[in-house]
Amino acid sequence: MNKILLTIMAFLALAVNNSCENDDLNDSTTPPLNDLWNLTSIQGGFADVNYQFDEGEITWDFNVETNILYVVNNNIEDEGYDSLQTGEYNFSIIEFDAILLVEINNEMFGSYYIEANELIIDQNGAPPGNADGFILGFVR
Repeated sequence: MNKILLTIMAFLALAVNNSCENDDLNDSTTPPLNDLWNLTSIQGGFADVNYQFDEGEITWDFNVETNILYVVNNNIEDEGYDSLQTGEYNFSIIEFDAILLVEINNEMFGSYYIEANELIIDQNGAPPGNADGFILGFVR
């Protein structure tokens, strides 16, 4: 009887342990930023701008393994704000009170969230006190 009870308890402990390990592997507090994103819009600021870009015109490619952001900016318009120029940038992700922040070249760039295939980076409030930031919209 003791052997049967001991076997059942060992089986249950193993099943619970495997279940917890699988949940930990699939649980990610950071949404999948690791991808190529097309900048499609920049809105806001004191001037309340509304710039639209064609898919592929400006791309940001986040590599979370190397913490390198690759930007390709093919915008030839001289007027307006198109954010980062073509180049490689170091970036990091910071989680603060359930808010995800992205830091680019050791400067706070803004908070972000991902919903479906859309990435939104909101520069309002980052750095603290910034009320004239832009909202950048991206699609995969």
